[in-house]
Amino acid sequence: MNAQLSPVDDLIEEALSACRTLPCTTDMRALDERLRAALQERLPLVQRQADGLDRGTVDWWNRQRVIDAADNTLAEQLPADAPLAAAVYVAELGRRLRELDAYAQEVEHD
Repeated sequence: MNAQLSPVDDLIEEALSACRTLPCTTDMRALDERLRAALQERLPLVQRQADGLDRGTVDWWNRQRVIDAADNTLAEQLPADAPLAAAVYVAELGRRLRELDAYAQEVEHD
């Protein structure tokens, strides 16, 4: 992993590379848990941002779309007996985390 990346960036990179590397089931479960925790940490931050915006504005819609997509992805479960399907799923969690983290970072820098 790249030493210049933040821990969240490393996590996202690991998730997005899962389809290439096909981690073992144990590693895939651990990755799923770490991704879920990171998403659940950022969801309230981005929701508070959206709540503070005028409903229906572009900024509100953009955040709400990211929130809804993350919620929908979190509602699914890691496919236990299909390594490729599990890798695709954790990659999707990684994409959702990348989107949420971009907005969550705006809160941290305010």
